[in-house]
Amino acid sequence: MIKIAFIKFGGMANGGTEKYLQTIASHLPKDEFEVDFFYCDSAPYIGSDFVHPDTDASRVEYCKSHGVNLIKFDVQFKDLRTQTHDWVNSNFFDVFNEDDYDVIQLGRAGHPEYPFTHINKTPIIDSIHLAGMGENKSNIYKTVLISEEQKSKWISAGGDPNKSVIIPVPVEVPDYGTESYIEEFGWEDKFVFGMHQRDDIHIFSPVPLEAYDDIQGEDTAFLILGGSANHRKQAKDYQLRNVKFLDTTSDISLIHKFLNTLNVYAHGRSDGEQCSSAIIEGLSHSLPMISHTAVSMGQLEQIGDAGVVVDGYEEYAQAMKNMMNNQKYYVDCKVNAEKRYRQIYDVPSIMKKFIELYNCLLYTSPSPRDS
Repeated sequence: MIKIAFIKFGGMANGGTEKYLQTIASHLPKDEFEVDFFYCDSAPYIGSDFVHPDTDASRVEYCKSHGVNLIKFDVQFKDLRTQTHDWVNSNFFDVFNEDDYDVIQLGRAGHPEYPFTHINKTPIIDSIHLAGMGENKSNIYKTVLISEEQKSKWISAGGDPNKSVIIPVPVEVPDYGTESYIEEFGWEDKFVFGMHQRDDIHIFSPVPLEAYDDIQGEDTAFLILGGSANHRKQAKDYQLRNVKFLDTTSDISLIHKFLNTLNVYAHGRSDGEQCSSAIIEGLSHSLPMISHTAVSMGQLEQIGDAGVVVDGYEEYAQAMKNMMNNQKYYVDCKVNAEKRYRQIYDVPSIMKKFIELYNCLLYTSPSPRDS
């Protein structure tokens, strides 16, 4: 039995990196892996006004229902004034002992970070979720990057290419049925564009709704799940027609009800993507994709031949018109979206890669539990 520890500040939140680790932990076969997940509630940051999402009861229940042993620790503050973002007044090392584990799985930004600077014996599988920060710690067996672009930036920042492996984000997609908002909104005669994004003005992009302003008509609609106050202000200022917003939710059934409503996934984010869970969910619904260029370009890698990535709102508007008016192009993108999801992004394919990684680690590296 392989004993593995997952460690994450705010680890039971309904956030991207948190769900990434929760999904891996939950889908590991429990007849082969004993899985402990160390987490704390959100805590105030010192040196930043950022507020980390707090523990979500549904994510706690999800992990417990999949046989994950949850171990909670305390953190009073996270101090961003320190280089390693220290946890202030934490009892983490009172409840965690690295000698108890064969492997430790992380999900983090990439810089030297507490408490991992103090974990120096047990082999680590490191997964990095930002770009531009590389660290070569001696007990990191492999670093998982989530896209080719991120890997390139990580290597440029000093990461060891021989220790890198690309594994996309695992996103669970249930049997979602056919329920949608089309009848509820009276959109039976509408071609519906839409996107799913967290409520965060820092990642807001005006491009999708600017483009929609160019092409809107009685036969079009735009639906946003979540989004920020800036999206709502833009829709109001532009007096956009047939634009609706749905509240942010962690309810999987509502997320897929939203996706069932769309004809095209109209993505837009000011900083771009590394490996977007929302895009993966869209691909699982065979949705053609439109996005735009940004600082990071993981969306280009993800979308591939399932759509197009353009420069600016005028090209975006033209791409919208092509999706509505060129039936062959639209169908080809739908077919390619479904194929990309099945071949690259479905959970069984991703879990197979992680299990092989853990087994290979134990084959080549002695476990501290054996010493």
